[in-house]
Amino acid sequence: MKNKRFRKIFDAILIPALAIISGLLLMAILIAITGQPILESYKILLQKGFGCEKIGNCAILSTLERATPMILTGLSAVVAFRSGMFSIGQEGQYLMGSVVAAWLGYAIHLPSGVHQSVIIIASMLAGALYGYIPGVLKVRLGVNELLATIVLNTIAMLFTEYMVQFPLRGDKSTTAHSPIIDETAELMTFLPGSKWGVGFIIAIVAVVVIFIYLWKTKSGYEQRMAGQATRFALYGGVPSKKAAIRAMIISGALAGLAGSIEVLGVHRRLMTGFSVGLGFDGLTAAILGQSHPFGVLIVSILFAGVKLGAQLGLQLKLGIPRELGGTIIGFIILFVAARKFYENNIERIRGWFKSRGHKKAKGEGN
Repeated sequence: MKNKRFRKIFDAILIPALAIISGLLLMAILIAITGQPILESYKILLQKGFGCEKIGNCAILSTLERATPMILTGLSAVVAFRSGMFSIGQEGQYLMGSVVAAWLGYAIHLPSGVHQSVIIIASMLAGALYGYIPGVLKVRLGVNELLATIVLNTIAMLFTEYMVQFPLRGDKSTTAHSPIIDETAELMTFLPGSKWGVGFIIAIVAVVVIFIYLWKTKSGYEQRMAGQATRFALYGGVPSKKAAIRAMIISGALAGLAGSIEVLGVHRRLMTGFSVGLGFDGLTAAILGQSHPFGVLIVSILFAGVKLGAQLGLQLKLGIPRELGGTIIGFIILFVAARKFYENNIERIRGWFKSRGHKKAKGEGN
């Protein structure tokens, strides 16, 4: 029993690891095409994405800051996927949480501690409501959640741009943005000159909470059964419709939380072009992280580091386009999607070792 469980965990880690290695090998080919030294490029990528020259210039801290919203939107996707809802609405829910956070950040005046808490709760409620809509449409009317969330993402993007350009616009500068939030609304950072702070701690807590919820509680069990074993859930009396709607609400709340942290802890306001695809990055982290909270945590940090390293290292130092980082991530996802290829070859290798072991044992017996 223990061997089977260990093998299952090992395979869950091995396939994404092989996909990442495949992506990095492909990256070496692309770097070679540009005429740059491969090993030097890898070294610069790692230094600028995960290194730390000194406290005031520590790349890993920037990576952790960039990974924070990706962790939360990734958790949002995990909760939806585990309930059988293929929701890609994280971007829209994230934006709705951002709009609420930017508005409440300057519109209301409360003591520090209370102000941040009120804004975060309000942003989570906004995201939860925006997640509730496709959940109800799916359960009550049979509307495909993939289509519903795509449409809602577009609406959220347009709504955000409208709010920044008109009702929330702070001044008539070239780039539209909302007023700076009050100091009492800002999330604390750990080091001067760095945006890494309390937001990352909130994301880590969220990882642990979602893991406990999905694997250690009755409601989480119902959601996983509704998504993984629909017939079992049906005949076992699991209220799958209720579980699906609950999952979409929690999923939306997590994405809304990501939006509030970006406003309160990083940008301190909302601006035109605020949407940078963080919701879709979280979706990627969820897929590569095997729809597991801790998998999302690891993958989000890895992705953030690769993107930062490509931007600050490959582009600025070697003149290699930073889009290479995004390209490699795209190929890694493609390799993960081709998991059957890895599974078949892993089984062949295991079968070969097993047959050799049998032959060796037979020879010793003779």
